[in-house]
Amino acid sequence: MPEIRPLPTRATGLLVTATAVAAGLVSAAPAQAVTGPEAPAGRYAFTAALVVGDETNGRGCSAVLVDPRWVLTAASCLAPTPGSPVAAGKPAQKTTATFAGQARDIVEVSASAADRDLVLGRLASPVTDIAPVKHAATAPAAGVDLTAAGFGRTKTEWVPGKLHTGTFTTNSSDATTLSITGKGADALCKGDTGGPLLNAAGELVAVNSRSWQGGCLGAPAAETRTGAIAARTDDLAAWIGSVTAPRTGDQVSLLAGGGGAMWSRFGDLGHGEYGPSWAKVDGKDVSRVATVRDGDTVRAYAIVDGRVYGQDLDLAANGRWSGWGEVPGGAAGAKDIAASLVGSSVHVQIVGAGGNLHSQVADYRAGRWNDRWEAVGASGLTRVTSAPAGPVVRVQAVADGRVYGRDFDTRTSSWTSWGEIPGGAAGVKDIASSMVGNNVQVQIIGSDGALWTQFGNYDAGRWNDAWSRVGGTGLTNITSAPSGNAVELYATDASGRVDNARLDAGTGTWSPFRELKGGISGAADVSAAILAAPSRVTLAATANNALAIQSGTLATGAFGAGWNSVGGLPITNLTSVDTGGAIRYVGVAGGRVYDRAYDPATNVWGGWTEVPGGAAGVKDISATMIDNVLYVQIVGANGDLHTQIGNYNTGRWNANWAAVPGFTGLTGLTSVKAGPYVRLYGIAGGKVYGRDLDTRSNTWNNWGDIPGGITGAKDITVSRVGATVQIQVIGSDGALYSQAGDYLAGAFKPSWTKVGGTGLTRLSSASAAGNVNVYAIGAAGKVQSTTLDTTLGKWTAWRQVPGTVTTPADLTATTTR
Repeated sequence: MPEIRPLPTRATGLLVTATAVAAGLVSAAPAQAVTGPEAPAGRYAFTAALVVGDETNGRGCSAVLVDPRWVLTAASCLAPTPGSPVAAGKPAQKTTATFAGQARDIVEVSASAADRDLVLGRLASPVTDIAPVKHAATAPAAGVDLTAAGFGRTKTEWVPGKLHTGTFTTNSSDATTLSITGKGADALCKGDTGGPLLNAAGELVAVNSRSWQGGCLGAPAAETRTGAIAARTDDLAAWIGSVTAPRTGDQVSLLAGGGGAMWSRFGDLGHGEYGPSWAKVDGKDVSRVATVRDGDTVRAYAIVDGRVYGQDLDLAANGRWSGWGEVPGGAAGAKDIAASLVGSSVHVQIVGAGGNLHSQVADYRAGRWNDRWEAVGASGLTRVTSAPAGPVVRVQAVADGRVYGRDFDTRTSSWTSWGEIPGGAAGVKDIASSMVGNNVQVQIIGSDGALWTQFGNYDAGRWNDAWSRVGGTGLTNITSAPSGNAVELYATDASGRVDNARLDAGTGTWSPFRELKGGISGAADVSAAILAAPSRVTLAATANNALAIQSGTLATGAFGAGWNSVGGLPITNLTSVDTGGAIRYVGVAGGRVYDRAYDPATNVWGGWTEVPGGAAGVKDISATMIDNVLYVQIVGANGDLHTQIGNYNTGRWNANWAAVPGFTGLTGLTSVKAGPYVRLYGIAGGKVYGRDLDTRSNTWNNWGDIPGGITGAKDITVSRVGATVQIQVIGSDGALYSQAGDYLAGAFKPSWTKVGGTGLTRLSSASAAGNVNVYAIGAAGKVQSTTLDTTLGKWTAWRQVPGTVTTPADLTATTTR
């Protein structure tokens, strides 16, 4: 059977070139397309037309949507040369997939499958209005009829532009391929390579790979064979699932000033996806803006008419901006602004009316600003930027078109002297900087309107000798923020649009600029702040008078080979919180409450200590940490609610547990932090209820029934993504059910969604970026997990966590950075 090579794309004016290329392909490496009837409107909508390369040298294929973000196609469609493997990363050529009139660039490809003609391609943005194809779990038997779909040529058309289908009979199969033959005159032709092969249930069994093309337009008249080979997919669920699994990416918040207002937008750097458009914050005419990300809060600082204002966006409690308030100190004539977060304090620098540098500090734990702006020195400054490096704020500024730097040590409130950054930059128009490790990455807009970069290695104590030109044209303002080992840079240009480029600090390479679509014009400035996503999860289960510990990496989903036993008390109920540098466990043993700390970085455990107040007969427990204060809730002996508070800032607990009025009969509890609120959910009589604690006033609202009418709930867990809580319970049938409450919209979903699973006994969950990772104890002490991608509302298949826990009674999961 000949080897495949897909057909070049045809367009008006390119027929000669395309025909010449096609002539070489027919004899050496036939591709394929379906010569059967046109598919009914909406049928097989998960099939995409694939265009690889440009109009001159491009080629056409087909593909199938297997996930809202991913298509599956033949690796030969995307291979640099026929028969060569596809390397993971950016496609070798521009590639576009089109579904029923909506086009998506393919921005990333997996490595091609090791043993068959398959590769996965990630779309620039999800396709949310077309259901992905369902997967068959077994190969079809010989003699079974299958349906092939594709956008290739037919008997009479070079480029039909419409989806066609054909019927094929299964001849045989081996470990990786199916051999099929077209029924009647149906055949696969050039352009259908990569298209789906479906069974009678509409499930994907294979992807079209190569064909004899009998009867296809342009094929030799003597060629009548309609046989073809397809790459099997029925045994690749694990491979497809691992590639398309939700990613735990850093979250970026963008603010832009322009058009007499400030605008905001958010992005998920794991998938490189941004919200569909910019949202107007308010009507202030912002000329310069700086932001920091303080956990679930975006803190914004802006210059309006030369004065400095600040406001916060609470992403956890209500998703709303607080409103502008002027920063104390009476700054006037400010020209530029920068801000850095160190601990719980934000250090703001401005270029004043005389071009000199001024500094102000907001202590958010104490709830106050300094009384005045401090004059730091220097004159003639036009632009300023800063980046935190532990307790040090590294400040760079532009004066007379040249670049200078100095440091502020927040421990001693002392500044170093200004020093010019090497490389001889001149005519600089704007500046940005980011810290990656102990290295500062500085970016400038040069006199040519392009992006230039410089690198200061504080471990080696030196700068590069020269500035490096990155590219871009007509840039006017820039901002940058670190994301792992990368720097995300955002720039405005003369037309007011906002572009993004990414620096891989490990290799020193920059991505091309890409425009952030969505309709903002006249952007005068832009600022970015990034919240680092958790990278690891630690599981703790109670078993045999001890704790059993497992840890995994969120990026890969990989865990250790087995559970490790940690001695101590015979804990029956367990919960945990991330304190920033450690995990604090709170557990029940003998009906009493204890806590201990664990440092996952050093694997050092503290001992169990009883929580004061004399609780007894405790049946379940939950805990939430807010501003280093631990709020613990328990179900008492009578099924009533009690609470206790441990203030780790002052090093003390309350003297007693406080009874919280409300009904009795609680059997399970779970809670989550949402800004200043503890959102608490409980099970009573098999139904689910919720209430909030406002930690600012220490007041509880009343219990409310969670909509959806679930009954017989056995266990409960909750996580939060933005202002939405994600609640999961084990139902009366031992399966997992899910519900979501959007506190910004003020509504829960009308019903619970059955996720699946069987024989589940205990639950825990932990959010990471836009994902909720749920862990459950199942049969024989096996712990399994599934992940909800909240952007798509899509759950992964269940996965087993390695190792077995003997008779586990409870489970808790904690994500850490």
